[in-house]
Amino acid sequence: MRKLLLILFALTFSGPLQAEILVIVNASNSITTLEQKQIVDLFMGRVSAFPNKQPAQPLDLKTGTPQRAIFYKSLTGKSEAQVDAYWATLVFAGRMSPPKQFTDDSALIQAVAHEPAAIAYVSRQPLPKNVKVVMELAARQ
Repeated sequence: MRKLLLILFALTFSGPLQAEILVIVNASNSITTLEQKQIVDLFMGRVSAFPNKQPAQPLDLKTGTPQRAIFYKSLTGKSEAQVDAYWATLVFAGRMSPPKQFTDDSALIQAVAHEPAAIAYVSRQPLPKNVKVVMELAARQ
């Protein structure tokens, strides 16, 4: 019986682990949850406000950061290069600028904590009380 339980446990947890990405906003934001399409629209510059009509400021990780590539692949199905090409076209046309980039999760968390309009993504981790999760995204590579 004990052997059977060990085998079942091993089979249950032996698959590839998928890290979750947390999409976070400032704790003072009245938004409590967002759908994937709403987050895509914010991070791809299609909208500049949350569904409650309050301004939104997407914040990003630096290009080349593995977490950034995973976020965009998981969120949009596009590679980091495709996302960068999309933004390059918009910038060249003078239409808009991509989200401001930060070096790591802790810099993003700090920025979101100090900016009520901010929205960002970080790896699953304990978060301070001045930010909150509005969506959990399963990471795809």
